[in-house]
Amino acid sequence: MEPEYPAATRLITPPAGSQGYYKDDRATKESKTSERATPGGLADLAFGSLAGMNGKVMEYPFDTVKVRLQTTKGDVFNGTTDCLMQTWRQEGFKGFYRGVTSPLVGAMAENAIAFFSYNRIQNFIRYVTSTPTETPLSIPQLFAAGAFAGCAGSLILTPIELIKCKLQVENVQSYGGGSGVAGSGGATTAAASRTKFVGPISVIKSILAKKGVAGLYNGFSPTLARECLGSGFWFGTYEAICRGFLKYKERKLKEKGEVRVLSKDDLHPLMLILAGGFAGVAYNSSSYPIDVIKSNIQTADVRSPQGSRPPGWVETARTVYANGGIKAFYRGLGITLIRAFPANAAMFMTYEYLIRASSKLYSN
Repeated sequence: MEPEYPAATRLITPPAGSQGYYKDDRATKESKTSERATPGGLADLAFGSLAGMNGKVMEYPFDTVKVRLQTTKGDVFNGTTDCLMQTWRQEGFKGFYRGVTSPLVGAMAENAIAFFSYNRIQNFIRYVTSTPTETPLSIPQLFAAGAFAGCAGSLILTPIELIKCKLQVENVQSYGGGSGVAGSGGATTAAASRTKFVGPISVIKSILAKKGVAGLYNGFSPTLARECLGSGFWFGTYEAICRGFLKYKERKLKEKGEVRVLSKDDLHPLMLILAGGFAGVAYNSSSYPIDVIKSNIQTADVRSPQGSRPPGWVETARTVYANGGIKAFYRGLGITLIRAFPANAAMFMTYEYLIRASSKLYSN
């Protein structure tokens, strides 16, 4: 005989190979799971790509400033505000979105793969550890799933980051000469006169002509390390905060005499914003020194064209340290965290609400 359940909404774990949120209204004895939307791999790819695009458009101007601060000496920019002002005076509004095409497409691909891999790896962890589908994975297990998802994404992200960084940094070589710096508005032609690349395609052609396909993966190892560590903290932090909010809501309901097991569908938008925002902060805080090394490796030939041999990890770390000590590894972190919160909040909000919308659409 089927046991009686309280009139409540509980999370039903989706079958292996699919990702989504299933609700079963136990006020009736007949499960409605089959009537709910079951977004699987294609949904992860579609929703992840849209979430990535949304976040990238929001964060890119801040990312441009971050990369320029990471890859220049202290005498070029006197902090974040000076970098903002010089970029505006030298290149205008377009300067903040220089090279955005490649990372915009990349963000869509990266996040699609991230969410797809993250959910598939969770299924693999359940299989390896013999964890029942009705038992939530632990936060360390989710951290591991996120880390492996980041490793997968680094294969696509490395060429995209390489192109982005070169375009973001190239014009900075004309800064500091006084030309146009004291302008009263709009962009000057000083930066444009020094421009070698006209867009992502020109960067790709230049790299292929000099170093072949392998050249597109310059900086792969630090990108891999950054994504592995950062993505673990990204997903792990998000899941931990969401679970904290769910337990809080369940406890409040219990105090009112309601016994319910909630899912992410029951989280308030503000809760998703906080979870996603702090996930972005955790990602960047945990992996920022590695990101500084990566950016310097990928822009070495742009900043010092006479150098023929790309620098390695140790050489780059020594150079960064020589130019500012430990603080140099955190140069630009402030503006990075400022842009990380809203951008990542937007990404997770977009993903969660697309999941909810698809579930409602499917059920209707």
